[in-house]
Amino acid sequence: MKTINVREFRNAMPHLRETLMQEQELLLVSHGEPIARILPVNPTVVRPRLESLQWLRDKAGGIQPDSTMDIRAERDLR
Repeated sequence: MKTINVREFRNAMPHLRETLMQEQELLLVSHGEPIARILPVNPTVVRPRLESLQWLRDKAGGIQPDSTMDIRAERDLR
């Protein structure tokens, strides 16, 4: 892991892909304090698919009517 400060990071931005390919991981520091860890994206990692939330929609019932007109009418009465 290579430690890089904010100024160096700004200069490395145009070549970030190449820098990450060489280093595999960057630690971004500001005033000596770590603020971010930068890693290349691994396209082989697949995120798990979320289960359907249809049961939650069914439990919640129908969509409530839009209350925008009621709010405007109440505001106009003030």
